[in-house]
Amino acid sequence: MKKTWYKKEFTKERYYLHQIFHLHVTKIIMWIIIGLILGPLLVFLRFKPQIQENINYGTTFSPKYSEAMGLNWQKAYLLILDDLKVKNLRLIVYWDEIESEKGVYDYSKILWQLNEAEKRNLNVILSLGRKVPRYPECFEPLWWKQIDDPEIQNQALYKYVEKTVETLKGYNSIKVWQVENEPLIGNVNRWKIDASLVKAEVETVRSADPNDRPVILNHAATGFYDNSWKDLLPILNQEDIFAVNAFFKTKGTDLITSNILGRQIHILWPDHLVWPVHSWLFLSPNFESIKKSVETNGNEFWILEMQAEPYIKKIEQAQDPLLTFTPDDMITADKFLRSYKIQNVGFWGIHFWQYRQQKGDSTWIETAKTIVNQK
Repeated sequence: MKKTWYKKEFTKERYYLHQIFHLHVTKIIMWIIIGLILGPLLVFLRFKPQIQENINYGTTFSPKYSEAMGLNWQKAYLLILDDLKVKNLRLIVYWDEIESEKGVYDYSKILWQLNEAEKRNLNVILSLGRKVPRYPECFEPLWWKQIDDPEIQNQALYKYVEKTVETLKGYNSIKVWQVENEPLIGNVNRWKIDASLVKAEVETVRSADPNDRPVILNHAATGFYDNSWKDLLPILNQEDIFAVNAFFKTKGTDLITSNILGRQIHILWPDHLVWPVHSWLFLSPNFESIKKSVETNGNEFWILEMQAEPYIKKIEQAQDPLLTFTPDDMITADKFLRSYKIQNVGFWGIHFWQYRQQKGDSTWIETAKTIVNQK
């Protein structure tokens, strides 16, 4: 009896459901629900980011910073070349070392680096000018700083740039000249290099290099509020390159800067506070827009510096248990940049990795190798 009752109830429910699904309103509602569920998935599959493969990874090497981290810079350099096996290598010419005495040039350190890079058929980006990588970024010789006349200072700079290109132009490993590093971004002393000065330096490089190698100019990737990088694009020829430096957990020199009653107020950035650059919607850098502008200008778009180390001000902070950037963050940063189909990406942090490795932590360097060797 019970069985028969259940059967009747089931038949009745099935009949009602059948009637409901035949109503036009119900059909419309069902299709809306299906659309809401499947719509985003179909849009994602249609427009999902195309991941860049076969990236040319590189890194920046600085003898100055290597020594500051307590490393033997020559051993550290050779380890990078033979262990990490990147394709691109940014080397730096420091003016305060090259011409510490006016008119007397010593290129021995960069010549040694270039000779080793040449043996391994590496692609070198040579960085030169007043403002080049690593703290405090501006490396003018003392005698130059004592010149009162800005025009005489500029002429001395052009002469140094010309002498450097003429001295190093014979190295086939040099594929690109970088003229100034982040010239429009202030260093720790808030010094910048004007775009007109950068243009004059670029013209000096071009006239001194018979091989017409490309020039690369760069800027920090910033939000919508900073379009100053566009001032650099007219300087570039079509075969030249524009790059941005991609940092993901950053710190500034100042947390707050203000002018109160004619007096500059600077509140320094706290040690463990970082700004998660790519988590602020329209305030975050728009790589898609920057890349499009650069390519429309006829130039390649590179990342010269992908953050791969935490911000530290003193060597003691390299052992901080509360590091603001981790090896996992390197992997996340790489995936992020791959989604923009960028062909050339440079790591920023090799000296920190080597310092950690010397202290028994190889996680950083091994993570970098994993990234470099991925398909």
